Amino acid sequence: MKKHLIAAAVAAAIAAPAMAQNVTLYGTLDAGVASLSNVGASNTTGKSAQVFTDGAMSSSVWGLRGSEDLGGGLRATFNAESDLSINNGTTSAAGFWRRAANIGLAGGFGALELGVKMNPVIATNGALMTTAGNNVSTMQSAALGFSDFFTRNAITYTSPNMSGLTVQVQHGMSNTSAAGGDMTAFSALYASGPVEIRVAGQERNGPRNDSGAHYGSVQPAAATGSTNDKSTYVAGVKATLGAWQVAAAMYQNEYNTAVGGAKTKRESTGLSASYQLNSATRLGVARMESEGSTLTHAQARYVLSKRTQMYVAYGQADNKGTTAYWPYASNTNGFTGGTAAPIFADGTPGGGGALNAKQRGYGIGLITSF
Repeated sequence: MKKHLIAAAVAAAIAAPAMAQNVTLYGTLDAGVASLSNVGASNTTGKSAQVFTDGAMSSSVWGLRGSEDLGGGLRATFNAESDLSINNGTTSAAGFWRRAANIGLAGGFGALELGVKMNPVIATNGALMTTAGNNVSTMQSAALGFSDFFTRNAITYTSPNMSGLTVQVQHGMSNTSAAGGDMTAFSALYASGPVEIRVAGQERNGPRNDSGAHYGSVQPAAATGSTNDKSTYVAGVKATLGAWQVAAAMYQNEYNTAVGGAKTKRESTGLSASYQLNSATRLGVARMESEGSTLTHAQARYVLSKRTQMYVAYGQADNKGTTAYWPYASNTNGFTGGTAAPIFADGTPGGGGALNAKQRGYGIGLITSF
């Protein structure tokens, strides 16, 4: 009898902390197949390839989020999120919890979070698409060079909704005297009825430190590690008009690749639209343009259930200027094991397609969430 009482007491002690929090396990899985043209070591060889895709529309991730009621309208929060590579069962080489690893406090004042969190510029970039997903939003950020997806050593404040206006401010620190530098980013959303107006920007100063603590993207150095100072601005509007949703955006990114070096400026415009054909089918198109180069994307999504949908997609990159778009996205590389970069048939990760070349990709996939 005494043993049973002791066991019950231990079980209660272990369960009590868990019961005090609202913890959710969540995730999204996106996998498919695609056919790509003009691929190879230089992406201009005229070869075609059939590839397995992971995350063409939605990044394949899993994570934990939770909150604890502290009383008086105050809550403690946490979020931890990791990549889940369907093609080979690995996670990102940039870190197991590279997407999110933060704790915070939330209440009437808004939310204050400490730790790894998505860059507000990236979140705004995605929100200004209709149904485009990674096949456009990731390709746009990579081609223009502002793919600083997540911020380490970050302090992020998100305001409450103030008559339709919500503001987020983020500051990331280098945490090392050797590298120096910091990053400050912001976003603002004004929503009124069917219309959303969004702006965002970031200022990144000083060299990156990919080998340790760092204030910018947590991608491996091979992707954007040579970039130092960077100024990025995004602005746009999105409206819902019955079954239609339309969006227009402008982008500017200015950066250098050496401390004190000359800066490169890239500017871009983007248009997207989607149409809800029926309760299960949604059609979408998007077109991005930068310095003569264009990325055109079309897709159709069919809802199978509340959590599962199928899609077919087509992408075409016509690169005539200094900006190089890649036509079809995949968050992991099937040969090297996960780099959060577009997929290349020769297994080489990178940030964009080939200059002075036209490349195409079309595919089919399945998305499910839990």
